[in-house]
Amino acid sequence: MRKYVLLLVPVLLHVAPVRAAAQISLGCARPAQLASPFAFVQVNGVCADLSAFVTQAAKGWRLDTRTTVAGATIDLHAVFNPDPSISFSGTTLNPTAAATPYTFFFGLPIVPDVYSLAMSSVKFSVTSPQGTTTVDNSALYPTYLSGYGSNGAALTNLGVDAGTNACVATGTAASTDCPAEGRSQALTPMFFDNLEAFITFSQDNALSSATFTGEVSVAQAQEVTVTPEPASMALLGTGLLALGVASVRRRRSEL
Repeated sequence: MRKYVLLLVPVLLHVAPVRAAAQISLGCARPAQLASPFAFVQVNGVCADLSAFVTQAAKGWRLDTRTTVAGATIDLHAVFNPDPSISFSGTTLNPTAAATPYTFFFGLPIVPDVYSLAMSSVKFSVTSPQGTTTVDNSALYPTYLSGYGSNGAALTNLGVDAGTNACVATGTAASTDCPAEGRSQALTPMFFDNLEAFITFSQDNALSSATFTGEVSVAQAQEVTVTPEPASMALLGTGLLALGVASVRRRRSEL
């Protein structure tokens, strides 16, 4: 299990996660209890369950597939690590000139434990065949990426929402590589046995392509108390002894 060491100087701010049962609403039914990973894709309100394409890997599971949903062609990849993280990447080929909403929802069972640190990152690049192509936040959620821990059916937002900057490419066969956005958040410790990632954005311009990558992970944050090394303690003791001897000698000389 990944554990991150935090030196608490001066104070580590703990943020209480918030319940998020009503924040995710798709045409596909999220499993109430996860025994294996799931992967959903929704385009223009049409949801496809790609969980059948998730395969066992050396550690955890992975997804590698190409599909068409509501006329949009999608290449999608994900790595589900139970120890615990979800990393993903994909490319969408937009079917129409109109802004099209895309949503991806991943989840997996993780090592059941109490977690106190969450992290996220998301990055986009856009290619425009002509004119201007814009990838922006969708109406479904105010950021591109959000992460959730869960215990059975109860979803908890981890406070690592990331991605609010539009990614724009203008010109014939023009491409723009936009900066990554992410967040790290210390949490009030909570028990989770599932981890879930929610990605949503809108993309316009016919035959434009958008490529995205990202990750959501949780870990234990261990507090560290700094203690002097034995050599430092010995040196300190020697110094205090020398000061004591000097003080005694000085008082004797004053008598």
